[in-house]
Amino acid sequence: MGGAYKLLGQELLRLRLERGLSLRKLARQLGMTAHSGMVDYERGIRIPPPDLMSSYVQVLQPDGNHLTQLYESAMADRAQQRIHNSVPTGAPPGTADLEQVARQYAEQIAALNDVVRALEELTRKLCTAIT
Repeated sequence: MGGAYKLLGQELLRLRLERGLSLRKLARQLGMTAHSGMVDYERGIRIPPPDLMSSYVQVLQPDGNHLTQLYESAMADRAQQRIHNSVPTGAPPGTADLEQVARQYAEQIAALNDVVRALEELTRKLCTAIT
């Protein structure tokens, strides 16, 4: 897997340990019934799905948006890897354009993640104002 997977995993591990949480305790706080999949996330083997990543951010409360940026990089890496793997070897000329398409998709994913973060922040503010 890509380097972004590893960096995200290292950061998830660092934040968990920094907060003194065991895998089991963090799994409970994340609303998970088992912690086995979390090991793959911390080793950089897999990327958490978006809803679980949101829960990680809420529970671990990292400073700034470094964790979110690492997640977006890992997702962009995965998108590029999937596109790259879908091009058959010995592909005809012009398939190099797929690399450009992959970069464009990665940029669009990052932009959409910015919108999601803004909406989440607005939701938090509205909930605070209501209560």
